[in-house]
Amino acid sequence: MDKIKADPLALNAIIHAVLKGMCTTPEDFPRATLVDGFSMIYHKFPHWAELSPGDFSILGMLENMHTLHFPNNPYQPPIQVDDFSFLARCQKLKRLDVACTTFSDCSILLQTPPLNYVRLPEKGKLTHLEALEQLPPKTKVSFLNPPAPTPPLAVTPPPRKKPEGSEQVKAIVAEIKRRTAAGCYKLTVQPDSLPGLFDSKFGGFPYWDPAMPYPLDGRGKKLVLLAQINFDQFPAEDPLPQGGMLQFFIGNDCFGLDCPGGHHVVYHEKIDPSVTADQLRPLNIPTQAETEIFPLAKSMGVTMEKATAYMGPADGRFDRVFSQAYQTVTGRTLEDGMNHWNTLESEDRDYLWDQLSTDGHHLLGYPYFTQEDPREGAYETLLFQMDSDDGILWGDCGVANFFINLEDLKKRNFSKVFYTWDCC
Repeated sequence: MDKIKADPLALNAIIHAVLKGMCTTPEDFPRATLVDGFSMIYHKFPHWAELSPGDFSILGMLENMHTLHFPNNPYQPPIQVDDFSFLARCQKLKRLDVACTTFSDCSILLQTPPLNYVRLPEKGKLTHLEALEQLPPKTKVSFLNPPAPTPPLAVTPPPRKKPEGSEQVKAIVAEIKRRTAAGCYKLTVQPDSLPGLFDSKFGGFPYWDPAMPYPLDGRGKKLVLLAQINFDQFPAEDPLPQGGMLQFFIGNDCFGLDCPGGHHVVYHEKIDPSVTADQLRPLNIPTQAETEIFPLAKSMGVTMEKATAYMGPADGRFDRVFSQAYQTVTGRTLEDGMNHWNTLESEDRDYLWDQLSTDGHHLLGYPYFTQEDPREGAYETLLFQMDSDDGILWGDCGVANFFINLEDLKKRNFSKVFYTWDCC
């Protein structure tokens, strides 16, 4: 088969529109209906495609595309599209936004099916404007307004001064770090990536063993992938698995908290590299893209690196550790009811919270809560924490945690995991 020429932006948009990055052949093109996921990250071309900057004709092969929105940033140079004649082949197209492209010849629109909406570049850059008068009356036409003058750069406020803290609180923090230092794995989001089936990621279409029953909540609804960590990609040490894949699924009701069985943690000891997206499609696996309310706006790749964590004030066990550290440093015992909050001055409290921060995304380590620690003695080990971040929102800037007992983690028994999330 001859290779299909394509601009990288066009190919990336199609890959994004077809099963969130798992498009493998042109036979998948009928699945692309809404095409707006253009990206400036040029991914490796599949074997059937050939790099051809400016050639967007591949979009004409999307027989079921009803919406085509090119990126809309008037402050960036327009996207170079050599030829828009491919639009005549898009017979189901209803909405078209080419305002920030090199589109100019309006007569092309007379070759398209009746559009409901079209957005075009500035009138001064268009030719054959009379063609717009021949469009059906129901077609709404708008134009890009000339960009306003670039406003002067705002004065960047000076960085917030970190709390310095007294010598005493510095010694207390150092003692707390000495007592609670623990290994963890920091997870860093790659927001512009298009993770594949086997990649470590937040959200997206999960890897799955087709022979296994897919996780359901107590009402029989399929759960949605929140995160998967491929330990073959990013090796870890005990007590985490040294290989395989760990996955976290939640339901759609209150992010999995309002229904029995609203969360599942699944461990695949071995990953079968022969599994394909085509094999999994009959399972009708939902993703965050089909979920009306979900913490993730899109699927994002993640990387993992080893780090050191220290217990922070959000942990329900912290006051006991603080009291011990305080006694070690000062030689004095705190009275009943006294804790870090009513013992330290404001500046020292700020220093302690800054130095013992536990927010962010990570495996192991210590948890962060926006309200209070809901655990009551059990589930001492933080398995996974996902914080609010760019493209991630737990309610009103909250955080989610999955806890497990250490012995269960060592035995790879993930049937007893405590899941919670809270927000301000």
